[in-house]
Amino acid sequence: MEIVKIEKVNLVDAVYQQLREMIVTGKLAEGVKLDSENKLAQSFNVSRVVIREALQQLRSEKLIVTRQGVGTYVANPSNFLFGTQTINLTEEAYRDFLRFRESVEYSAVTLSKTAAVEADFDELDRCVEVMKQTQFDRQEFNEADFNFHFAVVRCSHNLYLENAMKSNRQPLISVFDAMNALPEAGNFGMASHEDLAALMRKRDVKGVIRSYDEMGKYNIARLADFFKNRE
Repeated sequence: MEIVKIEKVNLVDAVYQQLREMIVTGKLAEGVKLDSENKLAQSFNVSRVVIREALQQLRSEKLIVTRQGVGTYVANPSNFLFGTQTINLTEEAYRDFLRFRESVEYSAVTLSKTAAVEADFDELDRCVEVMKQTQFDRQEFNEADFNFHFAVVRCSHNLYLENAMKSNRQPLISVFDAMNALPEAGNFGMASHEDLAALMRKRDVKGVIRSYDEMGKYNIARLADFFKNRE
């Protein structure tokens, strides 16, 4: 009788391969936040040390990005094709952008639950289509990006919130331009905006704000190596 020896399973490789497969096949999409090391360890029935080593392998391939206090997110390795580069945006400026979004867009989303009409949601869908059509023209894509968020605010039918967006149009487009400067950055932008449009149509205020929050945290994590120093 010929017996084949049973090879000892490398737990780190097993976890790494399974997570990698989920990422490259899209089961775990860009921008999705991974569970904590403790939860992953429980799910895979392995130790935290195994999870930590497997995540480090994924991180070295730029398949995930991690930021202390923010979390670990599935990333697009194509964003890092040219290695470490600087974008025209400081982390402080980006956090100011997020605070502006919280003040204006979150308020608009809340008001839209009762104020928005079907034509407003149709406009959001139209803006997403324009983003798809302009994804290879960064300047046009930036404009389409702004127009989408302006359409979100217009769902509130609040003149003051609309004017806040209008008066900050150029600074906002500058932020979009900095983020969209990364290779294939538009892929995540289109997918996330499609999700936002669908949530807006459902009048799911909590869902929209949660999506915005996760988008912001993911960007904080993936842009960490690209933010320029404060001047």
